[in-house]
Amino acid sequence: MTPELAQKRLILVVGKGGVGRSTVAAAIAGQIADQGKRVLLYETNANDRFGNYFGKPPVGTTPVQLAENLWGVNATPASALEEYGLMILRWKSVYEMVFENRVTKAFLRAIPGLDDYALLGKAWFHTTEEKRGKPVWDTVVFDMPASGHAYSMLRVPWVIVDTVPEGPLTRDARTVKALLTDPARTAAVLVTLAEEMPVNEALELEEKLMGLGIIPQQLVVNQVYPEHIPHGGPLARVLDTLIASEPTLGSPLAEVTAHASLSRDRRTLNAQYLAELAKRAKTPLVELPILFSKALGPTEVRALGHWMRS
Repeated sequence: MTPELAQKRLILVVGKGGVGRSTVAAAIAGQIADQGKRVLLYETNANDRFGNYFGKPPVGTTPVQLAENLWGVNATPASALEEYGLMILRWKSVYEMVFENRVTKAFLRAIPGLDDYALLGKAWFHTTEEKRGKPVWDTVVFDMPASGHAYSMLRVPWVIVDTVPEGPLTRDARTVKALLTDPARTAAVLVTLAEEMPVNEALELEEKLMGLGIIPQQLVVNQVYPEHIPHGGPLARVLDTLIASEPTLGSPLAEVTAHASLSRDRRTLNAQYLAELAKRAKTPLVELPILFSKALGPTEVRALGHWMRS
């Protein structure tokens, strides 16, 4: 994790579902918080993992403290719209009169992309949130939805600016667009695995983000297998001999041989796609090792954060 990344107001963590995007977001947020900055770890409509990652109860729609200098929130479209309505209308009773009546609800449901825009707008709001003239948050780390949904969400300000007549909505959309495309304030971090489908999707997402003017600053390759058995080395020759004798091997040597063979095969696959990324990606690569743990908790998340800084 570069020192520049820790200076951003907004960090967008994006990638295919199942690649460990939330884990990377938590590791980044934890490391920045350890530097003394106030960090908001922001997720949307998620089956929360952040509570477990920091040894706390599940995160809900109200910010809760996860660690020193670190808070988390799990926003929903309804909670984001309510917060926006209260911010504009000031009074709960007025908000309920305007936003909670049947006609307004039906109208809001009919607006395409409104849910995504409300969630993206809440992230933007937190980057500007102040208390007594000082920023509430130094950094907002946004664990975005899976790549296709994330790209659709990020495009909403462009769609509004291009299609909606001038007014408050286009003014705010232009402000959000300016934040997203400002490399001094915003960084995108792509997350992938060193496997065929995640790599192809990461490269496609990288191109799409650049098309919007959002330049990714890191491409994190997660869960990389260690090279325990280098090709051509003495351990490889021993393993090949054991594999050739596998039908006659007894326990536990047969199980050890199977595990070693799997580890070598996974490392070979990872190496192939790491080379593919090094050749094709425009974004600097960061490798994170696979952690052989039954569950990820504070110790593992902190270890990954330290690994990113090393």
